[in-house]
Amino acid sequence: MSEEIRLLDAEQTAAFDEEYISKEMFVQITDTLGRHLNNPDEGRYLDVGGGNGLYADKLLSRYPNSSVTIVEPEPTLLEKNRPHDNKVLREGIFQDVEDLSDLDLIQFNWVLHHFISSDYASTCNLQLNSLKQAYEMLAPGGLIIIFENFYEGLECSDKPGERIYHLTASKLLKPFTSKLGANTAGVGVAFHSELYWREQLMKAGFDQMFSTHCYDFGNLSPLKRKLLRIKEQRVGMLVGIKS
Repeated sequence: MSEEIRLLDAEQTAAFDEEYISKEMFVQITDTLGRHLNNPDEGRYLDVGGGNGLYADKLLSRYPNSSVTIVEPEPTLLEKNRPHDNKVLREGIFQDVEDLSDLDLIQFNWVLHHFISSDYASTCNLQLNSLKQAYEMLAPGGLIIIFENFYEGLECSDKPGERIYHLTASKLLKPFTSKLGANTAGVGVAFHSELYWREQLMKAGFDQMFSTHCYDFGNLSPLKRKLLRIKEQRVGMLVGIKS
């Protein structure tokens, strides 16, 4: 990888030791796999940043003849995985995976906004190149499923995510942003709007895609929302299909 990749430390990633996919979301996922994969029960699945493996366990419970590979850079999260014959654990970053191909599904559950580099332009480039890498790793007809926090800006802009990146990536501002509750303070986080992610999927090669609204979120004060130019915050599932 040409881009520098900035990773959270073990103390920061400890906050992610839980499962975020609800029963309703999992139904959306299995419905999607059932509609678009010929045989999801024998699928080859990759869970990027799969951490403690709780989501992979859900897939293996639903599709017992499938195989799931978890790629996770934080060893303390990988250690929490329950053993399973069809589950493979790989410690490292997704960008270094070079030996997997013809996958049926690559899933990013609130992971892409943690692909952070040395500056904002490099971060956006890292995210795009990761989507291009995912496209190449999929079999024809394979799926990419992305769960993300969409930050929609006023005037339909992508600016809120850029502002949040600069605030959280600054090591100088780390004491301040940490007190405000930014778990990624000193490393950075790069959220985007749904339109932005759709454009990146198209650049990566996906010409078929659809999205599903999951829920709205946000507890920022009106002043903070105004300063960040946020119109709305919502969680969505974005799906790309490789032709």
